[in-house]
Amino acid sequence: MIYLKKLSLRAAVSDESGGITAWLSLCFLVFLALYLACLQSVQRQYRRQQAEQAVEAGMFSLFSEYEPHLLERYDLFCLDLSFAGGVQRDDWLCSRLWKHMAGQLADAAGKFPEGLEPQGIFIQDPERLTDDGGAVFYQQAVRIMKEKSGVSLAQDWIRQQEFREQAGKKAERFQEDCEKYEGVVQNYEESEEGEMEAEARQWDGLRSSFLCTMAIPGHQEISGKTVNLSEVPSVRVLSAGSGNADGTEGDLLEKQWFISYLCEYFPQAQEVLAGKKHKGERWLDYQMEYVLCGHASDQENLEQVILQILLLREGVNYVFLLSHPAYSDQAQMLATLLAGLTGNAELIKGLKHLILLGWAYGESVVELRQLLAGYELSFLKTEENWQVPLPGLLALIGDPDKYDIQDGKQQGMDYEAYLRMFLTLLPPETLAMRTLDVVEGELQRIDGCSRIHVDHCADRLTARIWFEDIYLERTYGYE
Repeated sequence: MIYLKKLSLRAAVSDESGGITAWLSLCFLVFLALYLACLQSVQRQYRRQQAEQAVEAGMFSLFSEYEPHLLERYDLFCLDLSFAGGVQRDDWLCSRLWKHMAGQLADAAGKFPEGLEPQGIFIQDPERLTDDGGAVFYQQAVRIMKEKSGVSLAQDWIRQQEFREQAGKKAERFQEDCEKYEGVVQNYEESEEGEMEAEARQWDGLRSSFLCTMAIPGHQEISGKTVNLSEVPSVRVLSAGSGNADGTEGDLLEKQWFISYLCEYFPQAQEVLAGKKHKGERWLDYQMEYVLCGHASDQENLEQVILQILLLREGVNYVFLLSHPAYSDQAQMLATLLAGLTGNAELIKGLKHLILLGWAYGESVVELRQLLAGYELSFLKTEENWQVPLPGLLALIGDPDKYDIQDGKQQGMDYEAYLRMFLTLLPPETLAMRTLDVVEGELQRIDGCSRIHVDHCADRLTARIWFEDIYLERTYGYE
């Protein structure tokens, strides 16, 4: 009995211990499951972190393959999506990105960690230089100049704008009087009788004898280069990107930054004529003039700029002559001398204004030659900086290089400042796209770059990458 009792007691104790053991086992299993779940989550997060690092490194390496000539010549960071092949190659882009990521993930034998072998890559939403009317290029150029230039740009621009507004009104007055008085002498000779000096005829239509070569100092030759504009970016149908740029419709100060970029990286006629930037195998020699005018030849572009400056200067000089009695009296005396015997007051008055118009024209030709020689012109015309005397004006037309050197050096606006003033009037889209015409034309003249197109040059793009159980999407660009 005692044995049985002890045995019964042992059995009771064994049942209680078994219950505890089962409970502990269940707790252990729950803990183990929780541990394994945490471990799996950590492994998944670790794999995701590895994938993210590989994608970041791969995108960085892909964008390090920027087009080197754009950086060297224009400080532009762009990825050529065609790899100089002329056609965008998305398969090459994906292959290059896969290769760069594989270099981060695979071992020496080329084996990937479990779950980290890329299953698919898709490139989308490239922001091209030409998107939104050249907005991507426009904004990158603005950023470049903000890093290089100071805030004094705004003050200079304000003075130029004030001068343009005033000179524009004076040019309108000049044109109105030209229409009013030109032909007065010729019409009188055709319909009336009376004695008039032969010199009077030379003053009527004096401006019509102007040739653009008369504005070129030192007997320099104007560039004869021409280009075909049928396939330039501003004309042809372009590859379209995401269009996610900020646009070109920024404020006027941003436009000044962009024009400063033009002045920094693109030659203009005065620099080429003066030998500051030597003529070479360029697309066009007068590239800033092309951006302003958009013609296919250097000569056409320069002629248009010369005529624009000439008209402004004629207006300034003509109004100055009208407002200063000493100069106006000289014109009156000469008109009376040449046509006084006719007794026709209207003829004398018309001839006086023709003399003033011709005098303003002669002074303006001298100023144009000085601008293209590198001199500046004062904002205001005064007796001190007036250069051409009336008695020597007609002789000057046949020998315009007499005043190529300024006696008293003026301070104001040089030739580049006039270009800046005219460029400000163009829409930002026109500025950006014509500049890209030049950029592409210059690139394609380089050996091995004949098939590069600016609408295949991207500033930013998005990549979508799939792994076994991980999906990543990353946007990368040049900042």
